[in-house]
This record gives sequence, structure tokens and C-alpha cells, in this order.
Amino acid sequence: MPVNPTPARRIVEAFGDCDALAAMYADDVTWRLNYSLPDNISGPHIGKDAVMAFNDAVFNKIYGGGEMNVVIHDEIGDEASSVVRFDIHAVSRRGHNYDVEYVVFAKTQNGLVCEVVELLDTLASTEQHQGNAVGVPPA
Repeated sequence: MPVNPTPARRIVEAFGDCDALAAMYADDVTWRLNYSLPDNISGPHIGKDAVMAFNDAVFNKIYGGGEMNVVIHDEIGDEASSVVRFDIHAVSRRGHNYDVEYVVFAKTQNGLVCEVVELLDTLASTEQHQGNAVGVPPA
């Protein structure tokens, strides 16, 4: 693991804190997820305002501002390009447990995040938001 947290790790560790995330973004940042997700989720979300609105929707509407625990498994890269593999443990606004494995890639320019690609088990995510314990990572 790198001595200093990579941009990808800093993003993931800030999940839930929209102000901290916004402070990391370049004005032209792009964020996207798996293309199999609905367009309003998968994006791409282009520009700082759009990405901030997306983050707000995820962390304050889907999860209702509740506690989100991120467990990092792997981290590689440097300040220019990095990736982390991690699990998210949370409770959805509907009260369902949420435990899904993710990978986030991040690229930076001039010290600010300009691109985020977030990959996840979309079936597990969809099912768990419905209250079905599908695809829960092993403890």
C-alpha cells in the first residue's frame, strides 16, 4: 500500500462527506459507474456541479445521511492515477443492510480529481436495496 493515501483512497474514505469530496474535484471532473445501471446513476456525470449533485443524491437520499463504513482491501497507484478495492457497509434509507464490494479508479490533473470510475456488483446492489441479502462479501 502506498505510504500516502492515493486520490482513489481519499475519495472512498470521504464517502458520505459531500463537502470533502467537492474540495477534491476539478471543475471538469467526470464520474461514471457501470453502464448496466440506469442512466441517472451510471452517468457519466460531467462537471463539478453535476458530480456534486450525484454525490448528494447518493449519500443523502439513497443512504439518508446515515453512517457508511468503508473497508479498504487493496490500493495501488500514485497521485496521477490510482485504484482501490473496498467494501461498503451501510444501511439504506429504507432500512436495508448494504454490503457490496466496489472498485474505484481516480485520475488527477494539477492536484484535483478529474475522473472517477466506480465499479460494483450491480446485481448485489440492486437486490440489497430491495432487502435481499444477495452477493454479500465474505467477512
